[in-house]
Amino acid sequence: MRYQVKLKRTFRSLSIRNYRLYFFAQIISTSGLWIQLVAENWLVVQLGGSGLMLGITTAIQFTPLLFLSVYGGVLVDRWNKHTLLMFTQISSSILALLLGILALTGSVQIWMIWIIAFLLGCVNALDTPGRQVFTRELVGPKHLTNAVALNNTISTSGRVIGPVIGAILISISEVGVCFLINAASYIAVIIALLKINKSQLQVESVVTRKHGQVKEGLIHIWNHPKLRTTLLIMFITATFGLNFQVLLPLFTSQTFQQSGEWYGLLMSSLGIGSVIGSLLIASWKDPTVKRVALLSTVFGITIVAVALSPTLPVAFITVGLMGVGSSLFLTACSGCLQLNAGDGMSGRVMAMYYVAFLGTAPIGGTAVGWIAEIWGPRSAFALSAIACMAASGFAFFGPNKYKTNMKKTETRA
Repeated sequence: MRYQVKLKRTFRSLSIRNYRLYFFAQIISTSGLWIQLVAENWLVVQLGGSGLMLGITTAIQFTPLLFLSVYGGVLVDRWNKHTLLMFTQISSSILALLLGILALTGSVQIWMIWIIAFLLGCVNALDTPGRQVFTRELVGPKHLTNAVALNNTISTSGRVIGPVIGAILISISEVGVCFLINAASYIAVIIALLKINKSQLQVESVVTRKHGQVKEGLIHIWNHPKLRTTLLIMFITATFGLNFQVLLPLFTSQTFQQSGEWYGLLMSSLGIGSVIGSLLIASWKDPTVKRVALLSTVFGITIVAVALSPTLPVAFITVGLMGVGSSLFLTACSGCLQLNAGDGMSGRVMAMYYVAFLGTAPIGGTAVGWIAEIWGPRSAFALSAIACMAASGFAFFGPNKYKTNMKKTETRA
């Protein structure tokens, strides 16, 4: 009985019909997206692309998300979120379909992939913050943290399942088929959006267009202690702690002198841990800034455990725990920001979340890679852990104005 209550609480957002439609459609769409990402890299290699070409392809696709997300956040605040997502899903489907046709007809060239990747990145600069804000409209503040956690479960599961399906499809069929499948996967979300009962949406006020709205959003974040502190913690933790793609290959090959099979196992463990973390926090209460700071410390402790792992089987377990820690932290950050964003500011606030989340990767990845090269992967993990734990200091040793505000918030909670 106790287990059933816990299970019901973990998946409580699925009791809302609108969210349930959107949730299951996103499972299909997210898997399709990761199928496409695997196929896209493979297609670049097939066309004679080098490691540099692969790097350029990735940079072209994610650079718009870094530089345009803030402006995308303004548009999210201005536009109806339901209409916005219809636009982004249809646009993404058309781009995937175009790439699939080019690949299957044999007329595709690398520069064409780059153009489509750039356009998809521009669409994602709208879609990414838009999806986050739309989740709030689907479930309301009461179930927001739970819905964010379940969304993270979808994202992590898609990251694990999608590449596997993509690799199988590439081996048994043409690479272009992967793009067509992704194009079709967006139809699931489009149908879900059409079936959603708009009268049950808890729609935020739409902001009218005026000059200086990007600056207005940044000033709002800086003047709001909860938002400012959460984003500062996120910035530091993301910069130094979320560099798995850099450190885990080095950890496998240099520290333990093992091949790619073990690297794949460690990445699978990370993904499984992330899913577990999302399900755990789904049953928790709404996150406070203090909880975000504590989870940053917990995440840092799991990274220390990875750094101290004596063998690869032990590392398999500790990397899974690191996945749990990262998922708990990221979900708490996202939920805390959305709950405190303020009416008409959610798009801009969540855009800054993704700038901190994704935009710090080039800086942090380069830094920890350099540290790993000089002192080894264990030292790089250890220094990353120190940075994550130090980031929590913004909540406990910040300006008096913030500490007073936080105490009042905690008292009310």
